Amino acid sequence: MASTPRRRRMEIAEVMRRRVLSGVASGSLRRNDRLPSARELAGEFDVDPRLVLSSYRVLAREGLVDIRRRSGIYVAGTPPVPGGPPVVADGWVADVLFAGIERGLSAPRLGDWLRRCVTTRRLRAAVVALSADQLEGLCGELRELYGVDAVPFAPAVLDGSSVPTELAAADFVVTESAYADALRARMTPLGKRVLVATIRADLDTHWQLLRQEHPVYVVVTDPRTEALLSQAAGVHADRVKAVVIGRDEVSHVPADAPVYVTRSARQRLASTPIPGKPIPAARAFDAASSLEILRLIVSANLKAMRTP
Repeated sequence: MASTPRRRRMEIAEVMRRRVLSGVASGSLRRNDRLPSARELAGEFDVDPRLVLSSYRVLAREGLVDIRRRSGIYVAGTPPVPGGPPVVADGWVADVLFAGIERGLSAPRLGDWLRRCVTTRRLRAAVVALSADQLEGLCGELRELYGVDAVPFAPAVLDGSSVPTELAAADFVVTESAYADALRARMTPLGKRVLVATIRADLDTHWQLLRQEHPVYVVVTDPRTEALLSQAAGVHADRVKAVVIGRDEVSHVPADAPVYVTRSARQRLASTPIPGKPIPAARAFDAASSLEILRLIVSANLKAMRTP
């Protein structure tokens, strides 16, 4: 089904939001830096420039960008707040607080209420994926961003006819589409949800780099990740160069080339210097998958809060 204009606007806004936030976090963007115009981005997204401008207005309402008449679009100049996000989105904070007031919660109480909605009961997720880079990336994100205990499993967990005890103990399962049907056949009778994570390619927010002079280098720990990266890059596969730790020399990455290091590779290399221009880490789950995980967590926590 083709995207509606509203849905496409939000998709473009999400991509640009990630680019701005990751750019500020990595230092490649600074406050008050000029951003690509709506006309420039219209070609990349294959849409009318007015739709891109409408997406930028979404970010402007959140406080992430400034739209300056007859000048252009810029990263918001608001200074950061200690302990907060890299760019303070004043409008987004106000929208969240207003939504709480509309539902009967005062602004001062909202923060504690939201905390209880994710910390009253800690859930456990089983993660089934092919490569070590995928497993570590997904598990790490579930632990750090969602407060979920994540247990990794290789696809071999599906070889037997019975469900291993540790897998059965999970509150829900996160996996790739390739293993979804087999997992649902085993987990649905146990009353457990299987979420097919529409996983962002590690370079999803930076595919525009593939149009530049240098290939994008990706440092990984598992040789199987190389094929997954090529598949994700599609027609740009020849522009992605995997550097597998233990097989390739990390020091051979060109000093002026963009380089992305997976979570598991960062842990393996520790403080070892890596040449190249670093690409900031991208989140593994796309917006739809993230929202589905949060709904599961909140539903389980609200149920626990209702129980005496």
